Amino acid sequence: MNLQLISPVRHGLIMGILALIFGALWAAYLATHHEQLHGAFETQQQEIQQQHQQEMTQGMSMDNMGEMHGGHSHDEATHAPHTAGGHEQAAQHSHSGSLANDAMQRLLRGHIHAMGLGVLVCVLLLVTTLTTIKDCWKKTLGFTFGLGALLYPPAWVIMGFRTVEFGPQAAEASIMWLFAPAVGLLLASMVALFAILLIEGLDMNRSSLLAKFFNNET
Repeated sequence: MNLQLISPVRHGLIMGILALIFGALWAAYLATHHEQLHGAFETQQQEIQQQHQQEMTQGMSMDNMGEMHGGHSHDEATHAPHTAGGHEQAAQHSHSGSLANDAMQRLLRGHIHAMGLGVLVCVLLLVTTLTTIKDCWKKTLGFTFGLGALLYPPAWVIMGFRTVEFGPQAAEASIMWLFAPAVGLLLASMVALFAILLIEGLDMNRSSLLAKFFNNET
């Protein structure tokens, strides 16, 4: 392959390969530290449950003291927060039956997405090099594809480590600042490449309106 052909997207290919390297190294880490990580998550989950039970016990004790003093209004005021806390804890639904298992699954998805996106981005960038789009736009797609591939997998890893402490939904919400840009970059890049291929397929790239985007030397 002519190395000049891939020059405009070289930086994107490098980021795609970095995603593959991250995925391979993360898989190796998970394979050698699986029991250690799972045990740490289970211990963390037990500590959180014990702390929650202690808080509920203290709340019940305060409620009983209020009843002894005939403080019905005080009883309602102290009981309501603990009831709300109980509902909040119950809302932390686990898909696998254990928050520790959920956390491990999310860590594993970090590896899966890194490998999948690394390959996908490299292939799509090679396709980009074969289009007649101008080099400046190829460079732009190199950045958007590459950054999307680099940002998305670590988001799953961070979310995995936060799952037990925050709960599944809260952990997901806490990492949306990283998820949203990564997904946006990847989707925008794929839509742009689809549009480029469609325009070329319909031979619309020769129109004066699109001339600034395409090379039309014959």
